[in-house]
Amino acid sequence: MAGLKLSPIDRQLIEELLEANALQSVNEHLLDQRNGAITVTCADGDQFPDVFWQHTKFQQTQRQNPRIHALSWHGGALACAPCSPVNKIKRADSVFMEQIADAREIKGIDLVALYVHGPCGAAYRKRLNIAQVLAHQHRAKRKVETLNHGVQAASFLHIDYGDKKRTYFVSRKNWEAWAQAKRVRMIA
Repeated sequence: MAGLKLSPIDRQLIEELLEANALQSVNEHLLDQRNGAITVTCADGDQFPDVFWQHTKFQQTQRQNPRIHALSWHGGALACAPCSPVNKIKRADSVFMEQIADAREIKGIDLVALYVHGPCGAAYRKRLNIAQVLAHQHRAKRKVETLNHGVQAASFLHIDYGDKKRTYFVSRKNWEAWAQAKRVRMIA
C-alpha cells in the first residue's frame, strides 16, 4: 500500500463535499484552544507530521506555545467509531474513549480534535470511501460528546492531493444534510 493516492471516487466525493460546504476552511478562532487540544489522529507517518504542524498553526492565535495531546492509532477518528471496520481489536473504540477521558482529567483539556485523512491505508484496506470514513467519524464524534460532558469535539479531514496537502473542518450540519441527500448510510 506504499504510495497511496486518492481514488477517483474520493476525489469526486471531496468535490461534492466542498460544493455542499460540508468541508470548510478551518477558522481556528472558533475553537477554544487556550488550554490546548486532544488530537485523535491516524499514525500514518506520511500524514501525521503535516496534521500535527497544521494543528500547531491552528493554536497560534490563542496560545504562545502549542499544547497538543496526541492520541494516534491506525485510522484516527475512524477507529473511535463504535464497531469500526478498521479495528482488529474488539472494542478498540473503548480504549480511545478511556484515553480521551484520562487526557481530559490529567491535562484539563476540553477540546477534542477528531482527524481522519485521505488517502488512508486503513480505510482503503476495508474498501471505505471518504463519505463512509466521514460517517464513521461522525459516529465517533457523537460518542465522544456523549461520554464526555462539556467536551468540545471538532471534526477534521486531512487530504493529501499528491501535489499539496490540506486540512478541512467538517461542518456537522452541512455534512448531515449532504449525507442525508446522498443517502449515505449513517450507521447508528
